[in-house]
Amino acid sequence: MARTLAKSAPAFVKPRFGVFDRWKSPLALVVLVALAGWNAHVDVRLFVSHRTWASIADLLVRLFPPDLSFLFLKVALHATLTTAATAVVATVISASLAMPLGVLASGRLWRTGIAEDQSGHSILKTLSWLTLHGMGVIRSIPDLVWALLFVAGLGLGPLPGTFALAVSYTALLGRVYADIFDEVDVRPLEALRALGASRLQVLMFGILPQSRAMLTSYTLYSFECCVRSAAVLGFVGAGGLGYEISLSSRLFEFSQVLTLIGCFVLLLFLVDLLSRVVRTRIFAHPEASEVVGLFNQRLRRRYLVGAGLLAILFVSLPIAGLRWDNFTQGDTLRNLLRFTRSLFRPEWSPAFLREIGVLALQTISIAILGTVAGAVLGLILAFPSTRLRGARHESLERSWLVKLRGEVIFWLARMVSNLLRATPELVWVLICVIAVGFGPFAGAIALGLHTGGVLGKLFAETMEESPQEQVEAMLAFGATPLQCFFWALLPQSWPMMRRFILLRWDMNLRAATILGLVGGGGLGQALYNDVQLGDYGKVSTLIAAVIVLVVGSDWLSQPSARMEIQT
Repeated sequence: MARTLAKSAPAFVKPRFGVFDRWKSPLALVVLVALAGWNAHVDVRLFVSHRTWASIADLLVRLFPPDLSFLFLKVALHATLTTAATAVVATVISASLAMPLGVLASGRLWRTGIAEDQSGHSILKTLSWLTLHGMGVIRSIPDLVWALLFVAGLGLGPLPGTFALAVSYTALLGRVYADIFDEVDVRPLEALRALGASRLQVLMFGILPQSRAMLTSYTLYSFECCVRSAAVLGFVGAGGLGYEISLSSRLFEFSQVLTLIGCFVLLLFLVDLLSRVVRTRIFAHPEASEVVGLFNQRLRRRYLVGAGLLAILFVSLPIAGLRWDNFTQGDTLRNLLRFTRSLFRPEWSPAFLREIGVLALQTISIAILGTVAGAVLGLILAFPSTRLRGARHESLERSWLVKLRGEVIFWLARMVSNLLRATPELVWVLICVIAVGFGPFAGAIALGLHTGGVLGKLFAETMEESPQEQVEAMLAFGATPLQCFFWALLPQSWPMMRRFILLRWDMNLRAATILGLVGGGGLGQALYNDVQLGDYGKVSTLIAAVIVLVVGSDWLSQPSARMEIQT
């Protein structure tokens, strides 16, 4: 009898603990958001304050109409060309340096895999491991921090921005290239190795022919990212659109800010269109992607395309600051060496370390609030911007007025999502600082707005690509689109949407470390202040804190990512 009761006891206790387990994660999230809000000095009263909305209304009035005067359009055009030239030169430098680093970091060539030599090259294996993880450390430092350091060492202008992007994207592309090399088909490599081919021959005749299209595609994608980053680096004095936006906002010339943001959006649209066309041609004709012949197999067109790319690079070099006089001046190299030496004397006083701990918690709080607010805003935007494929036959019975209203709401939600996504976080911080003042609260709002635009687009695309059978069944039983959204699309798409939220958390933590450069609080604000004061010992300690924060987040998120994949 006792054995029977012992066996049956868990059946009565289990439902009680099951209810607790069901609410454990949401309760923990609520507590985490509450703690983050307290640490980020969130003041909900500002949302209903008359002063806040008056500041926003005044900002909107000053934004319109945009400044389209001939003199300022010349300034905006020059800033746009500087941003594009900086991205072009930085992409060429980073791709050129990333290729040998990616080869050296390839595990298949040096540490494990088909090219492993049992006799051992321990030095090369160790060097490959150090290269791989060294690029990870460099990659953990945001490119805006690199730009801030190069501006402090070289002065204002596009040259520090070019160097900052080159360093940051060399590490990024080097890791991407190494991953591409490690994921190619191993069977041709085994055949080459069996015939006695060396590592260089395996690389040239086995790995590169298979990975050429992917290498070109990711290089083009890095160019798109470089354009976005180049526009932001100007906020710390690295030239381009960001510098002009920062200057106009400080002068309260918001009509000029709107013009510059329009130039930035147009530049992103053109770069995205060009990149999409090139990638389509590459994957449609992968054999035509040798060297620079991306559009046609004919030799004449290959030479024309190559000559055009070289001409663009040649024109971009002086615009991006790579002029001979910038390197022949003795003060430039002397100041850079003096600045580099000063970074190797970090500040380790207990009081400053406690201050860093408080700022690091503030940065984490900004990232948490921005991610949660962005996920909620993304869901709100995803519902009206998702087309139900199963509802097409239902739309035939609707009146033209209902159809028109649905189309207006759909495209309005898409436009809002695109606007939130296209505007950089630092621009949103400048706007939020005007509304709620300096501090981490402005940074959290700015991060939430940008994240909401990104996740709104990703959520809508995920739900549109999910199976529509349940939607059709619910519509057949008379369900509304809102019911289909919550009871059919959202449950099917939630696992992928949850992965997107985790990915944005990782990216938001990196972004939260730099929002303080324009008044968004956290580590970035202290970093900017110490650079302006010339206290480079504290600067090096703050950079080390940023590296520990980002690398630690990556290390902690890896088990979560594996569990997410398994579920």
